Amino acid sequence: MSPRARRALRIMRHRFVVAPVAFILVVAGWNLYVAAHDDGIITGSVRTSDGRPASGVEVVLLERDFVNYQEKYRTRTDADGRYRFDNMQVYIGQLEARAPDGTRSPRYLLRLWFRAQNTDVPPLLLPPPKS
Repeated sequence: MSPRARRALRIMRHRFVVAPVAFILVVAGWNLYVAAHDDGIITGSVRTSDGRPASGVEVVLLERDFVNYQEKYRTRTDADGRYRFDNMQVYIGQLEARAPDGTRSPRYLLRLWFRAQNTDVPPLLLPPPKS
């Protein structure tokens, strides 16, 4: 290897070159990830206390304002207990399942890394019906 090539290699390995290049690569990678996952799709399922899918249950998305959470969107579960919200522009919210008999699941706190992030929420569990 020529002295000129060795010197160029030494410069390319210097921390004042490696650190900015690594930073640029991380930022570019993050931006590509965000661009590929920013459709605002929130999916999940609702289960009964014994683990069966809960169909026809209303799922409510509460969006955070300055002080508290306000109900913004609703949807219903399908026959398999699955639900889906599209084009959501939230990054902090809560989800709650409301059964026709009045029982409600504990609220699930939804915290996303960026607005409109696609996410699959763990199952919302309904407590046993009140007697």
